Amino acid sequence: MTIIYISFARPKFTTRMWHLGVAGIATIVSTFWWSILVWLTPAVNRPWVGSTSDNSIWSLIFGYNGFGRLLGDGGGPGGWPGGMMQMGAQAASQTASPAAQAMTPPIGMMGGSFGAGGHGNGPGGVGFGGETGVLRIFNESFGPNIAWLIPVALISAGLVIWLLRRAPRHNKERIGVLLWLGWLLMHVVIFSMTSGTIHPYYVVAMAPAVAALVGIGAPYIWQAYTRRTKVAWILPLSIALTTILSIIMLGYSNYWPWLMWLVMIAGGVATILTLLPLSQTKRLKQIILGLAITAGMAAPIVFSVSTVATAHSGSIPTAGPGASAMSNTNNELARAESTLVSFLLENRHGTTWLAAVNSANESAPIQLSSGQPVMAIGGFNGSDSTLTLSQFKQLVKQGKVRYYVVNSRQGKSGGPSGMSGPGSNSEILTWVKSAGSKVDYGGTQYTVYDLAAAA
Repeated sequence: MTIIYISFARPKFTTRMWHLGVAGIATIVSTFWWSILVWLTPAVNRPWVGSTSDNSIWSLIFGYNGFGRLLGDGGGPGGWPGGMMQMGAQAASQTASPAAQAMTPPIGMMGGSFGAGGHGNGPGGVGFGGETGVLRIFNESFGPNIAWLIPVALISAGLVIWLLRRAPRHNKERIGVLLWLGWLLMHVVIFSMTSGTIHPYYVVAMAPAVAALVGIGAPYIWQAYTRRTKVAWILPLSIALTTILSIIMLGYSNYWPWLMWLVMIAGGVATILTLLPLSQTKRLKQIILGLAITAGMAAPIVFSVSTVATAHSGSIPTAGPGASAMSNTNNELARAESTLVSFLLENRHGTTWLAAVNSANESAPIQLSSGQPVMAIGGFNGSDSTLTLSQFKQLVKQGKVRYYVVNSRQGKSGGPSGMSGPGSNSEILTWVKSAGSKVDYGGTQYTVYDLAAAA
């Protein structure tokens, strides 16, 4: 946006630089004011900065949420080694059902101590993000979320820029295309090379650019064809590429085989008709236009309707007919076992916290189901060292915490039951298992430790 404003805005150069300076200051202030306040606040007077090993807001910004996501070799949150994070992702992928493997989150997103995505030094997003590279946007994880019209968007941008190459410097259509093209390419590059935490739903950020470029460029493509210009061939090329890509995207799932045939027939017929001399008749043009729109938009529309019609819960949204694939993992855990909630509420004995768990991913289902506070001693991923063992013992002694809950299902796949995070969190879990007593709450999904005797 800065480059476009400097290059094409109407004010003189010095005025443009002044405007950018003011905008830059406003951006910095609005972006960093909260971070600076956290930085200036003594650690003893504020909560732990989640997903960091040193309690620094700058580590969160430039580490875990910065270069750690892009490069993937900065280790996981809270000091987890990158390799351990990747092992968690691979374990999750291996234990998931075949239908869900493409979109299964790592252990951490099921309430464990691992981060929310493919971390470590290996290929980004192992288990559900796919290998890094320029084709990642078109793989089975990312493709059905955004890829359908990307070829047409890029072709549209190139055509408009070429046709308006001699237009005045301030031409709004060309400026708009350059802006949206930059938006799209920036995200394609970042999402393609990200080796750290990444989720397929991130590509929703590309949707405005794709929609804008197709909307701006489609009339130019159609006019170039109907007027039989030198670039008339772009229409059949666009239809053919979109049809092929839609077939590939639909082939990633076993849903709606009729839709694949519809797209194949509509796109194939439309492409052939555009190559016939008779296609210049008004009636045939209307048929071509209708078939082209069907080939390009039928699948995205059906996928969108399917997404809207599917109830979602949990922290990782999914799109298309495969949205239900998350039901075996994160979405199911968004609803805590009713027997557990009933037991904790009936046997609370005036504690401040209904229970303590390792991570926020474990506490959220219980808290949402009960409406009561649940302590996540390890923060979001279960790896934050927010409490020492002695501090946790003191809370138990004061009667503020009585029950510690571990998700039994996650423990079977190497999750928090076996590893609750580095340092003090692991010490707390070890102490809980030795000092607490298991109680029968009437269910099997969780293991509940009563710490009353340890007080």
